[in-house]
Amino acid sequence: MDAKRTTANQPLRVAKRRKAASGHSATEKLSATIRRGRKAEIREQSRKLGLSDSAYVDEAIAAKLQLDALAEFVDELEEQHGAFSEDEIQAALAAWPSAQDQ
Repeated sequence: MDAKRTTANQPLRVAKRRKAASGHSATEKLSATIRRGRKAEIREQSRKLGLSDSAYVDEAIAAKLQLDALAEFVDELEEQHGAFSEDEIQAALAAWPSAQDQ
């Protein structure tokens, strides 16, 4: 539980887009099956950002893992303190301007 909380407490950050440095960190290969057409979308977006397909997918997975950890943390808070009120949700949205862009 504490490991999840530590991860969830870390702020969500959008990684600065850049080309990955060769040999920057250890990697391992993963094979995945995705929906038809998704590969072309990944390739197009990764090229726009100057990333390899692998780097783009790795960043997407990291972002998803952060969101999952945050969702678990929110669930824990709601278990301990009850559901968030509409006022609390609106105050959080107002304090997080980038949330209004979505």
